[in-house]
Amino acid sequence: MAAAEMKVKRPRWLVAVIITASLPVFMFPWLLSAGSVAGLEKALLWLYPPYVVAAAVCAYICWPARKELCVILILLLLMTHAAMWLMCCPELFM
Repeated sequence: MAAAEMKVKRPRWLVAVIITASLPVFMFPWLLSAGSVAGLEKALLWLYPPYVVAAAVCAYICWPARKELCVILILLLLMTHAAMWLMCCPELFM
């Protein structure tokens, strides 16, 4: 990445959107204790917080060069939140 791209200011609304999209990860302890999560589901659940952090950082970094990729990463992040909630607490959706 070029030095000029590193110094580009990101819009404040973008930072707010990325932070807001990342906030549901703080429900991780609740998801971990809810329901009967075991085996592969538990392993995926433990990978959930690092994925959220990595996706948020990547969305922040890629904004100057690839705005579309940033939007796609944020949408994938939101879909991951929904998938984790559905996997851990299916009774909330029925």
